[in-house]
Amino acid sequence: MELKIIPVVQVLIAIALMTLLSIYFPTLNYSATYSDYLAILLLFIALLLGFFAIYSFRKHKTTVNPSKPETSSQVVNSGIYQYSRNPMYLAMLLGLLAYACYLANPLTLGICALFIFYISKYQITPEERILTELFGSEYSNYSLKVRRWL
Repeated sequence: MELKIIPVVQVLIAIALMTLLSIYFPTLNYSATYSDYLAILLLFIALLLGFFAIYSFRKHKTTVNPSKPETSSQVVNSGIYQYSRNPMYLAMLLGLLAYACYLANPLTLGICALFIFYISKYQITPEERILTELFGSEYSNYSLKVRRWL
């Protein structure tokens, strides 16, 4: 299962599951005036993070393809990557949290937790193993200095 389902598809699956939970458990939906504003704020932050993450990869002329980390040409450790080793996945999570706020159903937060578990185990861990093999101590030292998520 490692690196088989690309992260964008994982997000789409999570969105579908969140939508289904909201439809099948409508009695749990809550109404809060701040929920929509929080959703917009989270989505805005997610889009900014995603943009800066992709920009950093493009600037360093390395791959953004999550299913082929072995084609990475260098460790990107500047820009947004000095704060998070996985800002693209963090952006995806924030997007899911924004959708959870929009749906206003607490069950949807469980899908966000499943997303964290799944992407950590089947995407991030294999990527880190491959990057350690490719870049050795450079990536290991980077991993010690910068947190996985935030």
